[in-house]
Amino acid sequence: MRKAFRGVWALLGLAVLLGCRYTFVPLDPGKAAFPDRVMLSGTIQVVEHGAVVKLSLRRMPEPGYLELRWYKDEQLFEEKSIWAEGPGEFEARFDRIDEGYYRLVVLVKNSPLLQLELGTPLLPSPPAPPPNP
Repeated sequence: MRKAFRGVWALLGLAVLLGCRYTFVPLDPGKAAFPDRVMLSGTIQVVEHGAVVKLSLRRMPEPGYLELRWYKDEQLFEEKSIWAEGPGEFEARFDRIDEGYYRLVVLVKNSPLLQLELGTPLLPSPPAPPPNP
């Protein structure tokens, strides 16, 4: 009988040790390399009948286009592309027809990277409060 209990305890101990082997010897997956990403910042400045956008491109893994889309409220108003071979300073001018809300979206390979805004967006009015019973 004692031999049977010893065998059960031995099997149980072996199962626990095999199940916990990674607890005692941690796996090292190594260091993952971060992908090269475009680093871009910018400002927008109001001028007479327009706006001047200044972009600072700090990192560009490979040459490509900066696509600039200028919106008046929700409608695409103007579109420009700037070829960038690497880091640098870029400038673009856009038209404004009034003092309304304008938005610039900068894309690289159809991925939006930066949004700059002028004016106040048109927001829906808040819902009416419920009537008091």
